[in-house]
Amino acid sequence: MTHRPEPVSPPPSPTLAPHLVVADAPGAIAFYKRAFGATEKMRLADPKLGGNIVHAELVIGDARFTLAEEAPEWNTRGPRALGGTPVVLTLHVEDADAVAARALEAGARIIYPIADQFYGQRAGRIEDPFGHQWILSTFIEDVPMDEMQTRLARWWEEQGKGGA
Repeated sequence: MTHRPEPVSPPPSPTLAPHLVVADAPGAIAFYKRAFGATEKMRLADPKLGGNIVHAELVIGDARFTLAEEAPEWNTRGPRALGGTPVVLTLHVEDADAVAARALEAGARIIYPIADQFYGQRAGRIEDPFGHQWILSTFIEDVPMDEMQTRLARWWEEQGKGGA
């Protein structure tokens, strides 16, 4: 009788994980490592597509995401090819200012500068060199919902959009 080893299951996948499409997947991987401290877990390249990365998995903190090279023949295009993105990723970090500085140094651009926000976060938004937008956020205080609503109304007034 032969002994069959028990199969080894991969760790559970998160219920939802972003999959980013980019032009220049190796460059994107390098950017996410440098700017966000990402760790590359795997990379698959298709030899028939000139070695293009068809699937890479990265981890930042306890979050996992995947990415692949654009492939218009598969109707897979990144934000630059589409003229922008309606999706914004939020990255919770220990120091939003430091992460933003690293991201800018690595080629990102500021959309909204890092600042204290009415909802109890120090946050801002950047766009990475591949067209994906990221909110970089650090917890600064726990704000009860009624206070948050009051602060939101005040913020709208300050923006000249009261009642809008």
